[in-house]
Amino acid sequence: MREIVNIILAGGSGTRLWPISRTLMPKQFLKIYGNMSFFQQTILRHKNIADRTIVVVNDKQYFLALEQLEEINMDNRVTFVIETVGRNTAPAICLASMLLKNEDIAIVTPSDHLIKNSENYEQDFKDSLDLLKDNKILTFGIKPDSPNTDYGYIETGKELGKEIFKTTNFHEKPDMEKAKKYLEKGNFYWNSGIFAFKVKTYLSELEKHAPEIYKACEKAFSTSKQQDNLVRFKREAMEEIPADSIDYAVMEKTDKGITKIASFDWSDVGSFDSLYTILPKDNNKNAVFKPENLINKDSEENLIFTTKDRTMVTIDVKNLLIIDTKDAILISNKGSSSKVKEIVKNLKEKNSEIVESHITTFRPWGHFTLLAENKMYKVKKIYVKPGKRLSLQYHNNRSEHWVVVKGEAKATIGDNVFHIKENQSIYVPIKEKHRLENPTDKDLEIIEIQVGFPLTEDDIVRIEDDYKRE
Repeated sequence: MREIVNIILAGGSGTRLWPISRTLMPKQFLKIYGNMSFFQQTILRHKNIADRTIVVVNDKQYFLALEQLEEINMDNRVTFVIETVGRNTAPAICLASMLLKNEDIAIVTPSDHLIKNSENYEQDFKDSLDLLKDNKILTFGIKPDSPNTDYGYIETGKELGKEIFKTTNFHEKPDMEKAKKYLEKGNFYWNSGIFAFKVKTYLSELEKHAPEIYKACEKAFSTSKQQDNLVRFKREAMEEIPADSIDYAVMEKTDKGITKIASFDWSDVGSFDSLYTILPKDNNKNAVFKPENLINKDSEENLIFTTKDRTMVTIDVKNLLIIDTKDAILISNKGSSSKVKEIVKNLKEKNSEIVESHITTFRPWGHFTLLAENKMYKVKKIYVKPGKRLSLQYHNNRSEHWVVVKGEAKATIGDNVFHIKENQSIYVPIKEKHRLENPTDKDLEIIEIQVGFPLTEDDIVRIEDDYKRE
């Protein structure tokens, strides 16, 4: 029997919203609009449309997705496709589609967009369902209200039905001059990145127009391992897949594209400027996150993100983006937030960990918070959930000292097992295999002191891991 399956692409890093979005906690999992993340909103938006869901995500973000699904009681109807190497949207959609039957209908959606009126979204999709019988690939176009340079554009041709057109071309994000021309022509729409098709249609079009991607995905799929609701591919096979987007690999070449003009409100929340437009405003047109921590004097039309750890004061400022996190502050004129991506690129070139994670970094077993560091030592507070444990591992460059400050820890050091209570400590020598575990039903907190050089998060050699990380 044919199913409708929502394929959610959840592996992005959200660099344009740095520093609130980081690689290990990207924007799709942040709760910055309402009390649910964009990922959770995406899942629930398809609850009444799709029979089941496939989430494509990477190793480092899988557990974030799983925890957020558990929060909304949706974890029992989701299959995870784990990307050991990111290869962009065309291969991601292909690998997920290969799990399905030919006649199944897939709705492909980003996980980090905001759609305010889900009823219209649901109706738009249902109104388009019959069109997919003719082996079409549907995309939703957003009617532009400004010459925006942050979005790609869909060019449309012949009208096929009410608010439905033949897709003639996909265009990259334009400069302002081109964007104005697109707006004047009237047949150009913002590319929402939302697609729907019969599985066999997408796979055949990918094989036709990008055979090298299709064949490499077939090979990778043959290496896949499925355990319960988890599908994983060998890294070596994933690395052989050419990276490309669905826009380039398929939509720019196929003659099966159709565009439905969306009746729902949509934003990709792709910059701080777009975030400003969707957030509620105060009487001075300021959009403020955590307003209880702000003292504002005669400041207008700003986006202000504050943290719970300190008070922010603004006086006589206007049209600014002020983003305050524990380890980074971003201040920019509104209209310039597209340059954030350039800053992130510069930081990556310097191998700055500030792009990768916040002061507090989440893991499947809990989280840790960086308290202090220099070249030769690092101090962390580590929280381990009840009944959880870290991987059995060792480090090539550092030794560790653990001090239990709350709860009781089980520590494996070499071939020995120790139980450490509050105000007790233990030493882990360099290159010695070890594991930290919370064997109780109460919280465990320890202070960890690392000594060595260099002190990097990738200095972990895992021997055994409950969470199937590499």
